[in-house]
Amino acid sequence: MPARIITFRNAMSSDSVKDEETGSRQARPSRAWLLVGLLVAAVGIVIMVIAGSGGGVSEDAQAREDSVPLVETAGVQRAEESYEVRAPGRLRAREQLEVVSEVSGKVTTINPDLELGGRIGKGEVILQVDDGDLQDEVARAEAQLSTAKARREQARAERDRQLRLAEIGAAPEKAAEQAVASFEDAQAAFEQAEAQLQTARRRLEKAVITAPFDAIVTSENVAPGTFVSPSQPLATLISAGPGEIQAGLPSEDVSAVRAAIRAAPDGRVEVRAVPNNSSLSSATLTGYLAEFSPVIDQNSRTATVIGVFPEAFAPENEGDVFSDDFMDIVIPGLSETPVWQVPAGAVRQDSFIWVIDENEETHRISVAPIDRSGNTVLLHAPDLSGGERVMTTVLAEEIEGMRVHVSETSP
Repeated sequence: MPARIITFRNAMSSDSVKDEETGSRQARPSRAWLLVGLLVAAVGIVIMVIAGSGGGVSEDAQAREDSVPLVETAGVQRAEESYEVRAPGRLRAREQLEVVSEVSGKVTTINPDLELGGRIGKGEVILQVDDGDLQDEVARAEAQLSTAKARREQARAERDRQLRLAEIGAAPEKAAEQAVASFEDAQAAFEQAEAQLQTARRRLEKAVITAPFDAIVTSENVAPGTFVSPSQPLATLISAGPGEIQAGLPSEDVSAVRAAIRAAPDGRVEVRAVPNNSSLSSATLTGYLAEFSPVIDQNSRTATVIGVFPEAFAPENEGDVFSDDFMDIVIPGLSETPVWQVPAGAVRQDSFIWVIDENEETHRISVAPIDRSGNTVLLHAPDLSGGERVMTTVLAEEIEGMRVHVSETSP
């Protein structure tokens, strides 16, 4: 039994040795194929990386190209040297009157149109104060003047008589001198009485207040039977015809207006008053430029011009034109330098525009707007020569030298 067991184990060992040798011979070809597979995979990965890198550069370039903004432009056009200068001002009556009493007394008569908005013609009675006492003063003054006149004539006759007597030696010279002095006193008394009569008559005239011009009542504070005293305000009147606007012009507008005045055949420049966003008035007025004020406004550093509108407060404008209303005065101007016209959307902050060059890059150009009409702006720009294209599209970011694409449909 022991000998068989030993023989069995040896056989098993021999079989194992054979199996290991067989497995070793089979493993060698499997490793070779594995190496080939790894090599192929590596080549594939390299090809994919190269291909992926090439595709990424193209997409990045396309993204950068798509980031350039598409804009619209418009051409810069040469405009006429003549244009309109517009300046804000306030329309006021050319004449205004504060009605006050100059005498004391009770108001006996009032014009029925002495009410807010009423119209009173030139020379019409506004109101009258009881003048009974004033008439008595005039009567007394007239009596005193008559007495003074009689005494003067009597003194004149005595003076002449004494002078003749003195000439022939029939009376002493002293008597003649006294007669002359008496006449001079009588003459002075006469002149004083005459002045008192004039004063009394003027006071009587002041009891009746008349309109010095065609007027509109803007306020009143009096009623029949009211007792008034000197300097008491009773009403306010403004002229029922002409009005004026005072406005300030900066230096460039002053030059343009001055050039227009020189170019006018008679030096008279027509102007208009037009309502603005702050106006209650709705009518447009025509008038003329009256004058330049010789004084500069120190706060705004502007020159003051005055436009006169003869029919501003005429009856036909009632309800359409109001005193002390804000309006714009429009004055012809004549530029001595080129004027350019661009769309309003091209102007940034009223101070510059973006010009697009042939390389589709932006360049900032400083401008000075001088007039706006609808969607168009007239401006001065020393750096423009005409023919440029200005950007009308507003971008979130606008910088010097920025690349843009110009739309093919740009006007």
